[in-house]
Amino acid sequence: MFYKHWKKIALTLTALFWAGCDDSASSSEVVLYGCPDDICAPAPESSSDSNTPESSSSKEVTSSSSEQEKSSSSIAEESSSSEQEKSSSSSEFVAGLLYGVEPPDSIDVKCFPMDSSVSYFYDDYNADVKKMWSEQAAKRDAAAKIDSIKTTLVETPMCLENLRMELESLVALYGAPVTIHNAVEKCIDGSIRPSEEYAKFLKMKEEWEANKPALDEELQKVYEDKMKEIQERINKCLEK
Repeated sequence: MFYKHWKKIALTLTALFWAGCDDSASSSEVVLYGCPDDICAPAPESSSDSNTPESSSSKEVTSSSSEQEKSSSSIAEESSSSEQEKSSSSSEFVAGLLYGVEPPDSIDVKCFPMDSSVSYFYDDYNADVKKMWSEQAAKRDAAAKIDSIKTTLVETPMCLENLRMELESLVALYGAPVTIHNAVEKCIDGSIRPSEEYAKFLKMKEEWEANKPALDEELQKVYEDKMKEIQERINKCLEK
């Protein structure tokens, strides 16, 4: 009976053998073509990884970026501070213009000429011309005195007539006026000041006014001396 079924038994054993081989091949494929999770799974990062060159490089880049940010921030703060100082200085200067505070010496205050003119006669501030006027005043007064005397005379002496004609030759002392154009300047700080030419005139006028009392005394003496001289000539004419 065993002899009759040996072929079937052999086929069954062969089939079992091949089935075992298939299981072995299947399990080996996992090893050959894959990696078990418990073996090949990535290990968790540890604190020691921060000491790796890549981590150090990352820190350096971060540190450099932080330094650049600080430097940019510092430059921005300095620029902002400089702008604030300039703005503050400008505000103080404008406030000075508005409230009459004098600006610092370092600031060059600009001034512009105004449409103004001042005229004066140079002869009014000349001592020699003033003395000549005093003599002319004496001559005018002497001529008027001779006219008054002639009304009391029956016959006017010839010398008195000649003296009267001489006194009529009065010198006209009317010089042309001196005009200073744009005599006044207005500055951006609100102040008003004389121009350079006008300032010289004002200084001359101030000195003139200071010396005027002494000059008036001298002019009075010139007048009196001239009148005395003319009176003596009148007396001589009347004696003849």
